[in-house]
Amino acid sequence: MNVDPTEKNPAAIRTALIELYETELDLEPTDLALIDIAAPMLARAAQLDAVVKREGQMIEGGNRKDMMVLHPGIAQAQLNRTQAAGHLSKIRGEGEGPKRGHNARDAIAARWGNRV
Repeated sequence: MNVDPTEKNPAAIRTALIELYETELDLEPTDLALIDIAAPMLARAAQLDAVVKREGQMIEGGNRKDMMVLHPGIAQAQLNRTQAAGHLSKIRGEGEGPKRGHNARDAIAARWGNRV
């Protein structure tokens, strides 16, 4: 199961992330807390993407009349995804030793690719 990058519902994102990670890992409470932190960030990024799509990548702003600037929602969505990926990269699953958590990093790379 993949997480839809356009999903705006944090609960749906949380459910999809748990299903994604549980295919490879036995999640601990700390891992679930990291997912709980990341899911609203990803939902907010999707909401900002929708706003940018509606309003356009360039909007009026700046300190001169008719000056166009890059929509601030673009940078904020990117920041939200980067922070969420940082939290998700800390998911290690249950177990001990050097193999613990290697699948979490692979899952993040598969999900986010080059978006972060």
